[in-house]
Amino acid sequence: MHKLQLTDISKTFGSQIVLSNLSLEIFPDELFVILGSSGCGKTTLLLGILGLQKFDSGRVAIDGIDVTNLSPGERNIGYVPQNYALFPNCTVFENIAFGLRLRKVSKNIIQTKVRHIIDDFGLQGLECHFPFQLSGGQMQRVALARALIIEPSLLLLDEPVSALDIGTRQKIKAELKDIQKKLHITMVYITHDQQETLELADRFGILNNGKIEQFGSPDEVFYKPKTLFVARFLNTENMLKGKILNKFGKKVTIQTNDIILKTYTSLELSEGNHVTICIRPGAIHLSKHRIQPGKNVFTGTIESIHPIGRDLEIKVLVTPNEVLKTRISRIVAKELKLAHGMPVNLSIDEAFVHLIPVK
Repeated sequence: MHKLQLTDISKTFGSQIVLSNLSLEIFPDELFVILGSSGCGKTTLLLGILGLQKFDSGRVAIDGIDVTNLSPGERNIGYVPQNYALFPNCTVFENIAFGLRLRKVSKNIIQTKVRHIIDDFGLQGLECHFPFQLSGGQMQRVALARALIIEPSLLLLDEPVSALDIGTRQKIKAELKDIQKKLHITMVYITHDQQETLELADRFGILNNGKIEQFGSPDEVFYKPKTLFVARFLNTENMLKGKILNKFGKKVTIQTNDIILKTYTSLELSEGNHVTICIRPGAIHLSKHRIQPGKNVFTGTIESIHPIGRDLEIKVLVTPNEVLKTRISRIVAKELKLAHGMPVNLSIDEAFVHLIPVK
């Protein structure tokens, strides 16, 4: 198990600042995802960690040892690029054995290790196949096997499932988690896909303007964004403007256009401060039946019903100026026989009413 530390990493291309004094610590035995939009510098960061890209300044350390000026081979890092980069004129066996041959490992050991990892990755019978004879999922497994056979300190993955069909993608992601836990290897995985991030990450960070805007566990970042950029980037569906009515200790009451919400927060807020209120649709409970009056309980009428993947997004008009979005499964919606214009009741747990100060 190995730890990665990045300290004050910067990189520019001409006048474009790609990375700016970025610092990050990735723990041993962790699958850390770097999430960001296309062109935000994710791949540049990954290539710099690997040693294929030179940072303008900063320090890369593995287990406290500075590797900033070491070559890629000296860093002992495995890498799976987005396009797999398999050698087209080499067989599956030869592709997987490549890193061991570079290290001048004996033929007998290469034979043993490659056979073993071929079995582990379910590639039996494909040893003599060339990449053009493989499916996308098989090529992905070969690329992973080639990266892992050298027993790397870290494994870096650059959007490794983006080119696969959805079924294969789900299977490979599940296999990645299994591999990570089985081998206790530290992985750094980059993607632009939020759902992928939430499914895979032990922790993740959002890259913006050359820095990690926020990092933490999926629940921490998803439900408690620290900035408006993070909230918008993660598609927080309910973002309301509000003002602090009162605050006693951590308990706070907020006024929006027409409704009052209660929550608790550790933020330094005072009466009259303006905030953005973030509420995930999954935190809003919808019922056709009367809900016991209490904190964050509202009545309203269904304004619209939209399919969102396997679920339905329900927009509920709770006042003439305030709409709240909730999400429920299609099965539950069918049981409730929901329809446009139907009166419903909503309740929101205080713990899921999150505040971002307006500066």
